[in-house]
Parts: sequence; structure tokens; C-alpha cells
Amino acid sequence: MFTLFLVLPITLIAQTTERGEASHLKGINYLYMNVDTSLAPRITSAERLDISDIVELQLRRADINLRPYVMNAPQTNVPLVEVSIKVAQSRSVDNYELTLKVFDYVTIDRNKQRTIATIYEMQRESVPTPDDLSSLKSKLRELMSDFVTAFEKQNP
Repeated sequence: MFTLFLVLPITLIAQTTERGEASHLKGINYLYMNVDTSLAPRITSAERLDISDIVELQLRRADINLRPYVMNAPQTNVPLVEVSIKVAQSRSVDNYELTLKVFDYVTIDRNKQRTIATIYEMQRESVPTPDDLSSLKSKLRELMSDFVTAFEKQNP
């Protein structure tokens, strides 16, 4: 029973990760939005559209000004909020890893190339049942709600 109390907090920490300072979101007046599900092959095109709609709806409900994402010109899509979903097969069941990253005009030199830096990142993990993405969508809504809360605290 004692080990159960030790395992539970570690499990909760592993499912919710936040990197970067929320203060780095301060002063952002608009965002470009991109949803990437290329590393989750089981997600159909209709489900991709639903996932993209969830992200956009959460941002628009928070009155965050969204600008259209230009696919073939990534350098013009800054500041960018990117939500990526991938399958992590670390256990017997496929887990979906949801990652939200915000890129801003901060650049760093990496391997002698200028790279737009990630200023904020959040992660969630979802274990859906086969053929049912309701758990994934629920975790996505939770992720977006947490991001909107952090964004609104910095940009009242």
C-alpha cells in the first residue's frame, strides 16, 4: 500500500509536462495555428479535421487572434502555436502523446543555422480504447484549456 502512494504522484507527473516560462507568452497579440497528426497514422482525415476544430475553437473562444497558417512558408508563421499528436508505443497499448509548442521571434544558432526557438511547451498523454478517440479529444480539450489559461494570465 505504501508503494501505491509513491507510484501515483510519479504517474501524474509523467502525464502532464510543461516546459518554458508562461511569462514568455506575454505580449503575443496573435498566433498562427498548426495541428500535426502525421505521426499518428490511425487518425483519419475526418478525425484530423475534428482535432483541428477543437484547437481552433478553444483559441477563438478565448478571443486569441488567429491568422491563417501558410503551409509552404513556415518562417512567416510566427508566433506559432503547434499541436502535434503522435503514437508512442512504449507500452502494450498505443498511447497518444499530445504536445503543444509555441514558437516566437526568438532565434538561436543551432549547428550554424538560425532556428526559431520554442518558448513554451505543454504535453499530455492519452490512452484511448481501440477505434475510439474520445479520450484523445478529452485530453486535447484539457491541454487547450490549460494553454488558454496560461496565455490569458500573461495577456489580460
